[in-house]
Amino acid sequence: MTNLTDRTHVCGEAIKASLRKIGLKAGGTVLVHSSLSSMGYVVGGAQTVIEAFLEVLNPSRGTLVLPTLCQKDLDERFDTWDIEKSPSDVGRITEVGRLRPDAKRSDHPSHSICAIGAQAEEITRDHGSAHGRPSPWGPAAFGIGSPWQKLYLWDAHYMFLGTTTSCNTIGHFAQAKFVTECLEQAGDRREELEAEVKGWQKQGVWPNFGFVIVEEWLEEKGAMRYAQLGDATLRATRARVNADTIIEKLRAEPETFLNENFLDWLRRAREASR
Repeated sequence: MTNLTDRTHVCGEAIKASLRKIGLKAGGTVLVHSSLSSMGYVVGGAQTVIEAFLEVLNPSRGTLVLPTLCQKDLDERFDTWDIEKSPSDVGRITEVGRLRPDAKRSDHPSHSICAIGAQAEEITRDHGSAHGRPSPWGPAAFGIGSPWQKLYLWDAHYMFLGTTTSCNTIGHFAQAKFVTECLEQAGDRREELEAEVKGWQKQGVWPNFGFVIVEEWLEEKGAMRYAQLGDATLRATRARVNADTIIEKLRAEPETFLNENFLDWLRRAREASR
């Protein structure tokens, strides 16, 4: 067992310094994917991390957004979902964040977020009634009116604290946006093609790929910044360039990273648009 004295100690002031170094300012909106243990020993734990973000953002002006995804009980999430009680399965910081009395949570069984600060009410409301984009988690997950769409439209800061783009949830928004774009251009064949798209507990095609490669794509654009935070690397980009870069790759070179089933669907969708 590692002795506590042997671990890198991280305090709130160090976290705030790294956040400011990477470009976060008062009044901003930021979503952060996080790993508490990756930093070493954080004095005060997850609350220290959350408070550091809020102090930099100034919660009367800025907003901290945390993914509170439910990834356990994969086939039962829509049956067991409770906006107040369903725990976040994506890290200690997200679970501590959602339990704060000043946090608001969006209403979606698999891809909810919680938010603290000035825009918390605005970004979390209406997730359950979002619509217009099919996905393996239903049309509301990344639909029009969802928090993920708002992060994109607001061009929020998008950070990975001790994690990589392998957990890049807004990438699913990009996939859903791309699939919807293809369907909108399919004319009379839209209904036929939409029936083949993967939905909640419904088999079908989806542009699946490993999001870890997105970091390389963003680096090529100069759209990824880095800072060190204890033993962890803090990666920072913006929501819009993140999603748009994925959509550009899906449009331009899908054959380099997508499976043949989806590529066949895509060929037929593009033929229908001519």
